[in-house]
Amino acid sequence: MSVARILTGLWKNSTETSDRAKDPQLKTRYYKVSKRVLLEKITHVVNNKLSGWKITHLDENRGEMLIEKKVMRQNQIVVTVLQVEPLRCSVDIVSAYEGVGDLGLSYFTVLKFFDALNKEVPPERK
Repeated sequence: MSVARILTGLWKNSTETSDRAKDPQLKTRYYKVSKRVLLEKITHVVNNKLSGWKITHLDENRGEMLIEKKVMRQNQIVVTVLQVEPLRCSVDIVSAYEGVGDLGLSYFTVLKFFDALNKEVPPERK
């Protein structure tokens, strides 16, 4: 665990990915599959590869999924899948823990999710 992530996590309880993220680990991921296929793969990963994670809401039209993970505190994760081209999708995540500060857990939750998803569907290389 990075000391900087732990110190930042003293007051910050959420992490999100975007195209403009300074940290390369928090950049938006792109996949060369359709939105429907990617949502199916994400559902498979959450249900079968990530123990303790549960999909509580799925809106296929909007490409949004709400996932809850209960460890010591409740963690809510919103996964957004956008179709940017016919066979190209982007995935962004917002991970937030209840309360003040998470000691970097939301950051590592995002990394764990992408690691599991990338084993099922390889991301595009830039």
